[in-house]
Amino acid sequence: MFIDPDALRAIIARARRDRPKETCGLLVGKADHILEAVETANAADDPTRHYEIRPEDYFAQIKRCRTVSERSGERYAVLGAYHSHPNGAPDPSPTDLAQAFEDFVHVIAGPAAGGAGMEVRAYRLVDGNFQPVPLVPVAEEGSP
Repeated sequence: MFIDPDALRAIIARARRDRPKETCGLLVGKADHILEAVETANAADDPTRHYEIRPEDYFAQIKRCRTVSERSGERYAVLGAYHSHPNGAPDPSPTDLAQAFEDFVHVIAGPAAGGAGMEVRAYRLVDGNFQPVPLVPVAEEGSP
């Protein structure tokens, strides 16, 4: 999965900013290229331990992608979601697994080993289990 470097930087900056709460948002792009990390409010009852993206935020991005697709002639879509683990590695938790669904890329940011910076990892749900997906930073012109 390719990711625009600005989108990757935004995920890391938001994870740092929102700590000790989990940050979250949606990933917008084309095919296998994440072009934007669109921030959403964390609607979870306990945002220090969980994240929840409101359905209306998700539907708003779907609508936006349809509009941009019609104007550009290219197919933009919500490719996935991101969130942070403020105090743990960017590995999927049991809660992440319970809430995940296939056809989405799940990006998680968390403190890097040794506490030096943030690490970002991507996963897809395949047959009920998360499979790692390489994230390759590559810029592309024509972001929505």
